[in-house]
Amino acid sequence: MKKLTAGVLTLVLSSSLAVANAQETKNDTVKTQDIEGVVVTALGIKREKKALGYSSQEVKGEDISKAPTTNFLNNLSGKVAGLDIKQGTNFGGSTNVVLRGYKSILGDNQALFVVDGVPIINSNINSTDQKTARGGYDYGNTASDINPNDIETLNVLKGAAATALYGSRAQNGAIIITTKKGSKRNKGVGVEYSSSFTVSFVDKTTFPEYQTEYGQGYLGQGFGSYQGFPRVSFGHDASYGPKYDGSLVWQYDAFIPGSPTFGQRTAWEVAKNGPIEFFNVGTNTVNNISLNGGNDVATYRFSYGNTYATDIMPNSKLNKNNFAGNASYKFTDKLTANLYANFITQRTQGRSTTGYSDNIMSNFRQWWATNVDLKEQEALYNMSHQNYTWNIKSVSDIRPQYWDNPYFKVYENYQTDSRDRLAVNASLNYDLTPDISLMGRVGRDGYTMKVEERRAVGSVAAPFGLNDVDQPSGYAVSNYNVSETNYDFLATYKKTLNDFNINALLGTNLNVQSNEINQQSTSGGLLIPGLYTISNSVSTPALPFLSETEKRIFGVFAQASLGYKNTYYLEGTIRRDQSSALPDDNNVYWYPSVSGSLVFSNLIKQPWLSFGKVRAAYAQVGSDTNANLLSNVYLAQNPFLSSMYAYNTIAKNKDLKPQRLDNIELGANMEFFKNRLGFDVAWFKNKAFDQILALPVSTGTGSGSQYKNAGTLETKGFEISGHVVPVKTSDFTWNIDVNWSNPNTKVVELAPGIENIQLGSLQGGVSINAPLNQDYGTIWGADFVYANGQKVVGENGAYLSTDSSDKNLGSFQAKWMGGLRNSLTYKNLSFSFLIDVKQGGKVFSLDQYYGYGTGLYPDSVGLNDLGNPIRNTLANGGGVILPGVMVDPNNPNNYIVNTTRLDKSQSSQVLGTDPPPAAFVYDASFVKLREVAISYKLPSSVLASTFLRDLTVGLVGTNLWIIHKNLPYADPEAGLSSGNIQGYQSGPMPATRNIAFTLKANF
Repeated sequence: MKKLTAGVLTLVLSSSLAVANAQETKNDTVKTQDIEGVVVTALGIKREKKALGYSSQEVKGEDISKAPTTNFLNNLSGKVAGLDIKQGTNFGGSTNVVLRGYKSILGDNQALFVVDGVPIINSNINSTDQKTARGGYDYGNTASDINPNDIETLNVLKGAAATALYGSRAQNGAIIITTKKGSKRNKGVGVEYSSSFTVSFVDKTTFPEYQTEYGQGYLGQGFGSYQGFPRVSFGHDASYGPKYDGSLVWQYDAFIPGSPTFGQRTAWEVAKNGPIEFFNVGTNTVNNISLNGGNDVATYRFSYGNTYATDIMPNSKLNKNNFAGNASYKFTDKLTANLYANFITQRTQGRSTTGYSDNIMSNFRQWWATNVDLKEQEALYNMSHQNYTWNIKSVSDIRPQYWDNPYFKVYENYQTDSRDRLAVNASLNYDLTPDISLMGRVGRDGYTMKVEERRAVGSVAAPFGLNDVDQPSGYAVSNYNVSETNYDFLATYKKTLNDFNINALLGTNLNVQSNEINQQSTSGGLLIPGLYTISNSVSTPALPFLSETEKRIFGVFAQASLGYKNTYYLEGTIRRDQSSALPDDNNVYWYPSVSGSLVFSNLIKQPWLSFGKVRAAYAQVGSDTNANLLSNVYLAQNPFLSSMYAYNTIAKNKDLKPQRLDNIELGANMEFFKNRLGFDVAWFKNKAFDQILALPVSTGTGSGSQYKNAGTLETKGFEISGHVVPVKTSDFTWNIDVNWSNPNTKVVELAPGIENIQLGSLQGGVSINAPLNQDYGTIWGADFVYANGQKVVGENGAYLSTDSSDKNLGSFQAKWMGGLRNSLTYKNLSFSFLIDVKQGGKVFSLDQYYGYGTGLYPDSVGLNDLGNPIRNTLANGGGVILPGVMVDPNNPNNYIVNTTRLDKSQSSQVLGTDPPPAAFVYDASFVKLREVAISYKLPSSVLASTFLRDLTVGLVGTNLWIIHKNLPYADPEAGLSSGNIQGYQSGPMPATRNIAFTLKANF
């Protein structure tokens, strides 16, 4: 794939260069300022891009809103060099957003989001169990609340020098969003309307393909017996049972009251309707309308957007309302006021469970019986609304053994959540002199969220709520109140003196973050079925979890920029932060940055060189930690006879000091042939040290670990973005945009005696780690035993496994990622497509780990080298000979080619012949046709006699084709949620192919 990708890019760029050179005309003139342009940087300040000594990349709002989605972050995939967007497949779920690798071993690595100069919240309330694949729901990250139709531009600030003025908040990079504003109009009010309808279909390449030869069971060919006739092993949740032969046998439905086949034996055959029939066609309807206008004194823009979506999972829906407005008013020639407000409501029902426990997808992907017909399960639920499942305990006990009826699960055990959010900011700008401006600004972003989870009476007992033991039924409710307030004061100075351009800034910021959590749940089940209240608890409700924290950061900062002859630029910044999350003796930290650029195209006058710039930057950023890590506390426990309290399991540390990050960046930007061809290249290095980690301590202290400063992450990489215009005529234009990056993060230092920091211990015998002198995000687990580079087979014919589970099985970090976008325009017709690529990285599949032993997949059947079914007993010529070597029986110190046959007549979980976890670690590479769009703008002559100014109709497809992947039956991007635990899959939802019909009109 590497050679193919490189060859295509070389051919396209080289041929495009020749065509562009040949088509160069005198009318193709472009000024330097037009090439580089003006971009929005930190604190909402507009700067000439040519003056910047650091990397930034802009995405137009129309490229973000083109494809309708419930989370606009997904539309950034493949469009920005160095920006790693990992789309989940969870309905309304989170998107992982990481810029230039990882800066924190255990902390937050998500980029900061800033709207109109003010940071906003992008928190994730997912539980620890959810993030470590034990079970739970992905409630999404809150940046998804932003309405993409309100975005004018999005500028990605990548390095620490670019984001230094935001302080510790932006050590992970920043995504600067500028919203659409009102504008002066000669008459009337401008009206914009857009509407779209999207249908989503399951991508069947990301869902299991089942073997069709064998049915329910673990023990191979034998049936049980009932009334002298064969009976299926009901309690078995696997497909390693008898071979299908059409004979009549007792199956589960014969014992379900009201079933059409109650009391009847039915044919032993593969189901006509497998799990793929469980899914619906998803839909997403989006409508937006905005009003804007203004005059010389005031401008305004108000918008309303509604998103109503249903998922492929039954009984799921999401309804989002987004009200936004901004206005400016010029009191005098010197005093201007600006106001922005955004109110969002979101109501969601029926999110899919993630991870292993109580997850329908884990059922379908790991523990399924291929004789079970999904339509029969649906009919049984619709008939009774009872939990009549295929996985009954026995003939006389039809309660579920391990798995609920999937339809009972989605219609009775569903969750709901509601979020109300208000983001506002107001500012006053005063021009003290023509050169000096003052601004005062207050911004607040906050939301309240209520989450309700239900477990109906009759369900399989499972982990639930705040309980320590499995619950047969229950109700849990969580309330969150999260807010962030920023108070800013800025003084700016701009002056041009002969050939010098001087820009200076002095400012202060107070950031206040508060977080309140109230979680409650029943215990022992529900007393009255169907009544979901805490007071309906069979036992005393579980001890509630209550938390209230606040953190304040007070910062002062300054910036000075000097330009000479529009060619030489030098800039420096300094910021001082004081954080309440750190001890008084160490709560102040300073960090500087310096950057410079040289526009050498002003010195080298060549007709083929339109623009050329080199740049360099250095910055140091300090950061604090979460609130409440300084003083030890006692935590209330569920009482036993009397009240009980426990010491915090991780000891706090009053001597913590700030984390630090050093960043170096070198780059160049060149444009040729009057902007027909260009590129931007950057090399960067981050060194994040004094990490705040929970490190092991003697249990004699009362805790197993303590927060300490230790550890260093180092990230290096290159970024390349380029564009070429191969063809440009009066009617037709062809643009090609490409980006590529290879950030890699390694752990280069830990505390003395510490060799590894574990990010998460996961089911399947694997863990995600930060090991010393290795890649961040390394997967550890047991590996194959090798001799002379070949896998060693044991006496039972199965591969041997290492005794330890600390073998390096690869990191989840991709080796490189890139995007290639083609845009073609002919008169009023536009067509574009985007190919998104990730090469390398690893992912462990728990689905394949368990599915190997349950006989679900096609590779568990077939004929062996003898021409016999591999599931025959060894005595009947079955089994397989695995490639590898075995110990020479005549010379124990020697290895020979394996000749021992592996028994495949029963589940490997029964025979004890499972391969090591390394067998289920896959290359996570992919090539995707991420986006295809075609649109047509009606000619103005057609609309001349109407009230419309313009009208555009279009068709947009997203995730239409996974061109290449190595992970079987799943999307390599699918995971648990955003966060640091990546490279692991357990029961992910299948990906969807989405087709949207769009309409945009201006009045």
